[in-house]
Amino acid sequence: MKNLKVVILICGILGLVSMFLPMGSGMPSMFSIFMEFDKFQLILMLAAFGVPTAVAAMGLAKPPAQAWHGIAALAGFALAAVKTRIWSSIGHIMDAPMSGKLMLIATIVGLVVAIMAVVKPEAKA
Repeated sequence: MKNLKVVILICGILGLVSMFLPMGSGMPSMFSIFMEFDKFQLILMLAAFGVPTAVAAMGLAKPPAQAWHGIAALAGFALAAVKTRIWSSIGHIMDAPMSGKLMLIATIVGLVVAIMAVVKPEAKA
């Protein structure tokens, strides 16, 4: 699961970074839009990518990763999938701005890898 922890960490960081990138030329970032209109949604999205990033870092710092690390990462990426309505966004990925593409890719890859981490936890050293 060591490689899975690294991928979860990268996806979490990529998701966090995508929130701060502008959503197009002359458009603000998702962070600034949420900051202005809905702070609760901002907290949810920061948690959706922050929790997987944190648990993957904890798993890398003190191996082996425990089962709850994978479950927490899965919960975070699932929250991101629900908040971004991934089921309706996936068909329009080519029309999305770069920040949207990064967030969608981070969410999808993160979900798949977190499911793999839950199904096959890291063996004890």
